[in-house]
Amino acid sequence: MSASTPPPAASLPTDRILRAILAILLSVACFSVLNAMSKTLSQTYPVIEVIWARYFFAFLLMLALFLPRSRLNLFRFRNLGSQVVRGLLLFLSSYLYFHGIVYLPLATAAAISLTSPLIVTAMSARFLQEPVGRRRWAAVCVGFVGALIVVRPGQANFDFHALWIVGSTLCSALYQLYSRRYGPAERADASATMATIVGTVAATPFLPFEWMSPAGSWHWTLFVGMGVMAGIGHYFLTIAYSQAPAAVVAPFNYVQLVGAALLGYLVFGDVPDAWSWVGAGVIVCSGLYIGHRERIRHRLSQQAPNKK
Repeated sequence: MSASTPPPAASLPTDRILRAILAILLSVACFSVLNAMSKTLSQTYPVIEVIWARYFFAFLLMLALFLPRSRLNLFRFRNLGSQVVRGLLLFLSSYLYFHGIVYLPLATAAAISLTSPLIVTAMSARFLQEPVGRRRWAAVCVGFVGALIVVRPGQANFDFHALWIVGSTLCSALYQLYSRRYGPAERADASATMATIVGTVAATPFLPFEWMSPAGSWHWTLFVGMGVMAGIGHYFLTIAYSQAPAAVVAPFNYVQLVGAALLGYLVFGDVPDAWSWVGAGVIVCSGLYIGHRERIRHRLSQQAPNKK
């Protein structure tokens, strides 16, 4: 077992498991606040400016956190092409998501984005050559039914802006697949920094055409705060997945639905309808089941070598 691969959950100290859970909860909280900030700013400023600020100030935070320790290693990569592709996928995911939440309740957008693990599971067989059993395929199908309940295409109250979130979720899933395939060969701090560089570079050419100077210190605070929330969120996310197996950590991502609903109500007065909650419940249940099956598969894979 390599030093970068967490040991099985059963062999981990309790304090390490709790540290991973605390880290993922802090990460989810940061991303929930980030989305509320972006929705607030997008009601006044062009979305591309909001996205640029999210990446640019996150990049400055990465430099402050990692450059003193890593120095030039922060900009050294084994596969620069895959890093650029990862960064572009994350940028596209942010671009589509930030456009979508301008019009949708945060909780509705969060419910749709929770299908990302289902897409990862469905595509991992081809992209990662990881076997996907019949039970997990069934859970994936059920989860997508839940997504259809939330989006409700063809209905009179269908909001086409939900398709922005669907596209964002697909890009996010591809980003995760690239991270799982190429990430282990790269430094975590370098990968995180490159993602902010790519996002900043991708958004910058559009700024001269849509730039609006922030009106007052409060808006500047929100612009900078987005980058800080993004940087800290990804930092805690890295800690969580380095302390415990993904099967232990991933289910706590669903707490973001609670955070999105709470902030959406308190800040914007948004209350998702009953069908959105039903669909979200189906998605969460299917995702938790996939996590349960992944935990079993991980445990069996760890037991197999011991029987030889």
